[in-house]
Amino acid sequence: MSLFSYEAVDHHGRRIRRELEADSERDARRYIRSQQLVLRSLKQLEHKNSAGALNHSQRLSGNETSLLLYQLSILIGSGMPLVDALASVADSTESKRSRRVVATLKQHVTEGESLASAMNATSFDDLVCNMIAAGEETGQLEVVLNRLSEVLDHRQKMRQEFLSAVLYPCVIMVVGLVVLVFMMVVVVPKMVSLFDRAGGELPLLTQWIISLSGFVRDYGWGLLVGMAFVYIGYRLAIRLPSFRMKLDHVILLLPVVGTLVAKIETARFSRTLGMLMAGGVEALQAMMIASQGFTRTPLKQAAESAGDALREGESISKGLSVDKAFPDMAIRLIAVGEQSGKLDLMLLRIADLFENETSRLLKRLVTILEPALVLIMALLVGLLAVAILLPIIEMNQMVR
Repeated sequence: MSLFSYEAVDHHGRRIRRELEADSERDARRYIRSQQLVLRSLKQLEHKNSAGALNHSQRLSGNETSLLLYQLSILIGSGMPLVDALASVADSTESKRSRRVVATLKQHVTEGESLASAMNATSFDDLVCNMIAAGEETGQLEVVLNRLSEVLDHRQKMRQEFLSAVLYPCVIMVVGLVVLVFMMVVVVPKMVSLFDRAGGELPLLTQWIISLSGFVRDYGWGLLVGMAFVYIGYRLAIRLPSFRMKLDHVILLLPVVGTLVAKIETARFSRTLGMLMAGGVEALQAMMIASQGFTRTPLKQAAESAGDALREGESISKGLSVDKAFPDMAIRLIAVGEQSGKLDLMLLRIADLFENETSRLLKRLVTILEPALVLIMALLVGLLAVAILLPIIEMNQMVR
């Protein structure tokens, strides 16, 4: 199968630009003529192999995936077959990348594969594929698609809140560092030549600043290269399970950051698990699927251990409390949900509770960080200005 892009004119004289799949250019032209269109141009975009895999640049973003799942849930809920629903979504999608992904999914489903298998072949997230597979097995694909869309929406919302919270402090830090480097590299060397001509002994603070300026000018590029190597080494080391485990342990033990990360991860896990169980997925399978959404290894291992304990007849709350990785509040609420027989509703409430606490904590951190960073940058720039002004004041006094 190949993907073609064509431009044609309909019987009303309107120009149409679309994409279609066909085995050959002849089949593509035949299809366009069957739609009573006058072909103006036809171009082959790509040739798809039997696997129909897409590269990384063609993967959908979180918002695009959420929209696709929501549209499929509506169309399937209205009684439309899956293949027709995918075709309808592809025709109504404006993004070429999204249209290609949906067309690839349609190709796999037309060849007899399940939607979960098609998404797995098109490099969708493992959590999405497993939840859809569970929905297909239980016959509640429409419900799972709708709830999975909600899960992705909440995930995107939390990500946007986090980015919005850290954006302004990062801008302050970057601007402050640029100002400091500019003064060290440009301003201070010019002042040094002036001090040398004037003679006399410089204040100790000015001597320190001059030494630091010389170090930055002489070894600045070396520092940048060293930082680049450190970053590359970090990216390589993070792939090692042992290093990733130690790093995640350190992050979770940090006073404020660890609490924030644990709450974000717990909220995501609780919402996924609650929606799966509300959709009719059995608890053990839901635990296995929800545990794949963790990004921190200790929490993921704790959830997997809880799944093993659940398989042996233990409760979820007891299994999660063994490794001491989950927040105590979440474990207590899960225990209450198990005792009341409304675990799915309790899990969704836990997700709402932790998401609200995370939002409040982020706002509180931003409220503290913004003035603190401004004050630190002001002190550094002021210290640099004082180091430059002190010798000038002394020279004026000598002249007088």
